Amino acid sequence: MNNLLKWLVAITTATTWTVTTTASPLECHPQGPILPRPRHLTKSPTFRAATEKLSNLLDSAFAGNLTAGFVAANVSLSISVVSLDQASPGIPAWEYHHTAANTDNGTTEVDRDSLYMIASISKAVSDAIFIKSGIPASDPITKYIPELKSKESRIDWSVVTLEMLAGHLGGIPPNYGFSEYYYLKDYFEWLGFPTLNDSDFPPCGVNTLSEGCTREEFLKGVLDLHPVTAPNTQPVYSNIAFTLLIYAVREYTSSTATFPQLLHDYITSPLNMSNTFISGTLPPSGKDLSPQAVIPPVPNNFNATTYKDDAPGGGLVSSLGDLSSFVHAILSHSIFGTSPQAEARVREWLQPRSFLGSPNTFLGQPWEIYRPRPEVLFPDKKGEKEAHTVTFVSKDGSAYGYRSRIVMVDEYGIGFVILVAGDPDSLEVVYGALASILIPAIDEVAREEATSPGGYTGLFSENGAGGNGSSVPVEVRFDMVDGRSTLGLIELKRNGSDLVQGLEDAWTYSLGWFLPALKNSGTWRLYPAEISTEAEEMVGGKKMTVVREDWRIWWDVGVTTKSDLPGRELVAGDCSSWSVADWVYYGGESLDRVVFIKDKDSGEVLGVEFPFLRTGVVRKER
Repeated sequence: MNNLLKWLVAITTATTWTVTTTASPLECHPQGPILPRPRHLTKSPTFRAATEKLSNLLDSAFAGNLTAGFVAANVSLSISVVSLDQASPGIPAWEYHHTAANTDNGTTEVDRDSLYMIASISKAVSDAIFIKSGIPASDPITKYIPELKSKESRIDWSVVTLEMLAGHLGGIPPNYGFSEYYYLKDYFEWLGFPTLNDSDFPPCGVNTLSEGCTREEFLKGVLDLHPVTAPNTQPVYSNIAFTLLIYAVREYTSSTATFPQLLHDYITSPLNMSNTFISGTLPPSGKDLSPQAVIPPVPNNFNATTYKDDAPGGGLVSSLGDLSSFVHAILSHSIFGTSPQAEARVREWLQPRSFLGSPNTFLGQPWEIYRPRPEVLFPDKKGEKEAHTVTFVSKDGSAYGYRSRIVMVDEYGIGFVILVAGDPDSLEVVYGALASILIPAIDEVAREEATSPGGYTGLFSENGAGGNGSSVPVEVRFDMVDGRSTLGLIELKRNGSDLVQGLEDAWTYSLGWFLPALKNSGTWRLYPAEISTEAEEMVGGKKMTVVREDWRIWWDVGVTTKSDLPGRELVAGDCSSWSVADWVYYGGESLDRVVFIKDKDSGEVLGVEFPFLRTGVVRKER
């Protein structure tokens, strides 16, 4: 032991540490899956039991056997669970349908091909068109719509970029014309508002007064709008942003391209979404699909013809099957293509762009992102370490008589589609029941698969005979730690040396010395790195095609300084672990990289490799 190392050991063992409260280890896990996404969700008894429970509860609510919280007789409903392992993109892993008892128009039996107004889910479709078109997102809108350069405009459109419009960050108003409640004009005057002439209202787009705007009318009208806030300051929900966005895409791709053409070419044709089209028009097939319409027994605007150029922000009609295909394409990271660049673009698309008022809510492009408190989502595990934050990436829609929502939970590779006609309050009630029952069940399925005989837990060993590339014996054991919260490295021995303790010491005398306030907990958690490659490997003396799946040991570190000064709890929820990933190397290999070797077809774990130890593939014991 050299003098420097002796000195490090001396000062480390002489120091007394007082660990302050920090965020729980699972709450500081890397964003993404805690365990691999379920591969066989549809075959899982745990999942089937949960969907049966949900179906029975919904049946009871519609039958009046329990308080529904909405006018059940007026509600038609379609729900799907979308999974990566479902039979085909448009056939959900699970679905539920109910036809309102008071239905007197439209379809008499709701199914996955039934048509609903999906309102602002249209924005997600328009954003997908925008991204897939390849138009530079950082370009100002004025590059494609020079009419907005007018000196008469109250908004400086030259600083509003396309990506700002796509993420509600342009600082512009929600609507032009549509926010006028002309049909309440007499009531407003009765309240004391001044009397107005019809000419005081915008010349187009005003409900019950005028028709929808032409492009020329719209672009002239928005010059009179006032900015709501400065661009990139705070989110302002905007429908007209998507009209402008699609105008720009049309100019970029072809000045003659129409929104229906873009919709067909970029989305509905590649994803086989034959039931998705603009309200008030026929689908590209020319077939009249009105017999499939879900028309609620309440005031509604099904098949309204007034959307016109406003359709990109909220004018689409669709079905459960079609939206399941759309969600599946997002979850499989294939909606923009199959290249690595296209997959990365999907992952970028699902990220937040801005904050909202709540610590649990964020805004994406155009996603509404919500992260419920773990004790609410996992009430049966309250106080236990399996409970953790889950990110719901969703897009809502509201039209007269309709509510809709699509949700992606990328951590589990699953999504939800909920379509409601009738009482709009029913969506939140049904969604709450859906998420609270199914998410804990799907989380449990992931744990069941990870700990199955073909999973990641258990003993791995090689005797050192050299067949795996290592000339010394290696023994490894993985198990679930902290109440089955995560996969943990329990034992790692090479030639008799205890390298679990070795990892602890390696941290202490390397990065731990450089950052002495960060002390490792000594629990060696592993998380999937979302990187896998196919390769030819020697496994048990046999050459075979396998999948090499990267994981990372996550250094569980927390602030450990002792102080009588106030404010220690201020950083209790701060997570430091992300900043020390891949920081300690040995001979060109990171100490936190672990590679599981899996059967290409079955997904069975065959072995594991620790590159920094030059172990080669260490076989899993049977």
